[in-house]
Amino acid sequence: MKTLFTKSVHFFYVGILLLCVSCSKDDGAKTPSLSDFEFSGIFTGTLYNNGTTSPLEGYITIAANGSTDLNLLSGNMRGISVKQGNSYAINITQTEGAFANITNITGSIDTTTRSIYLSGTNPDGSSMTVGGDVPELQTTGGWENLLNSSVIFTHDESCKATVTVDGVSFSGLNKFYHPGGRCDSYYALWNTIPFNYDNIQSQIFCNSGTLVGLDGNPVAFTDCSTVQYILPKNTQHTYTVNWENGQVSTGSFTTPDGGGTLAICPSNEGPECDGTGGGLVGSAGNPRFNLQFTAGYDLDLYVKTPDGTLIYYGNRTGQGGELDVDCQCGSSTSNGTGENVFWQTGPAGTYQYYVKFYSSCSSSNPNANYTVRVMNNSTIVQSHTGTLTTGGTTPTWTYIKN
Repeated sequence: MKTLFTKSVHFFYVGILLLCVSCSKDDGAKTPSLSDFEFSGIFTGTLYNNGTTSPLEGYITIAANGSTDLNLLSGNMRGISVKQGNSYAINITQTEGAFANITNITGSIDTTTRSIYLSGTNPDGSSMTVGGDVPELQTTGGWENLLNSSVIFTHDESCKATVTVDGVSFSGLNKFYHPGGRCDSYYALWNTIPFNYDNIQSQIFCNSGTLVGLDGNPVAFTDCSTVQYILPKNTQHTYTVNWENGQVSTGSFTTPDGGGTLAICPSNEGPECDGTGGGLVGSAGNPRFNLQFTAGYDLDLYVKTPDGTLIYYGNRTGQGGELDVDCQCGSSTSNGTGENVFWQTGPAGTYQYYVKFYSSCSSSNPNANYTVRVMNNSTIVQSHTGTLTTGGTTPTWTYIKN
C-alpha cells in the first residue's frame, strides 16, 4: 500500500546568476543592453511563497539614478536602489504578474558576494522571499559554445492553452501579465540577453499567490503564465497549441544560436472563454473538485469529505458527493482528460484533496502536467498547477466551506 506524506519546507536555496558590469549610460537611441546600466545581471532563481517554491528567470538592472527593474518570466518588480558601500538597498514600489498583490518588498544586493535577497508581504500576512547565493557564470563571450537555446510561449488571451513541442506538453498556460506577451517591444532587451540554458530543462513557470476575496478572506491561487522549451540551437521544430475553447493553433520555428531566446505569442480567434477553465469534465457544483491533466496518462483525484470519507476511483461517493468522471488510460477521448468530484450543495466543513500519478499508460515520458481546481459553481476558489512523475503524489491541500 502506498503511503501519502507531505513535506514542510524549512529551508530554501536560491541560485542567482548575476553578470555585473559598471559603466556610463549611452544616450543614443537604441535597444539598451546590460552594459548601459550602473549595475546589471542575468539570473535564475527561486520564489518562496505560500509554502511553495517556483523558478525565476530574468534580469536585473540598476540605472545611475537608482531606478531598478527586476524583469522576470513570472512578473516584474520595479523600484529604487541606493548604493551603500559594497551593497545596494532596494525598495520596490511597483509590481506586476506574480508579485502584483505583494507589498512592502525590500531587500539588498551585495556586490562583493554577488547575492540578492528580497522579502515582501502577501495579503494574508504571510511572507514572500526571493534570494540566494550566486554561483559562477561565464560572464564574457563564449556563448557560441553553448548547445541549447530557449523558446518562450506566452499569450494575452482569456483562454487557457496547452502547448506541445516534440511531444512534450505543458498545460494550464494563463494570460500573460503584460499586453502582447513576451512578443511586445517592452521585452526587446529581454529577448536579446544571452542565458546559459545548457544545464536547465523545459518547464512551465507557475507561481502560487494569495488574493483577497470579495468576502475579505484570502484566496490561494496558482498562476502559470510562461512555458519555456530548452532545445538544441539552430534546429527546426513544429508546435501545437490546444486552446480550452477547442481552437487549435500550429506553427514552426527555428531555434536561435546558443544562449539565445525566441518568443512565440499565439493568438486565439475562437469563442471567448468563460473563465472557468473551459471544457471541464463532469458536473458543476458547490463545492466541485476538478482535475485536468496531460492526455494519454492516468492521474487520480482524491477528496476527503468533512466526515473523513475518501472519495476516489475505489469509492466514488461519500457524504453526498460523487466522483462522476474517472479518466483512465484510453478514455480521455470520450470523457475528456480529467476527473471530477462534486456536490450539488456540499456540507460545511474542511475538505482535503490531492492527486496521485497512477499510470503513464503507453507514454515513455514519466511526467504529466495537471491543474486541479476547487469551484463554487462557476467561481474558482482555489487552483493548483504542476507536474507529477510516475508514482508521485501532490501535497494535500485544504478547502474550508462555510
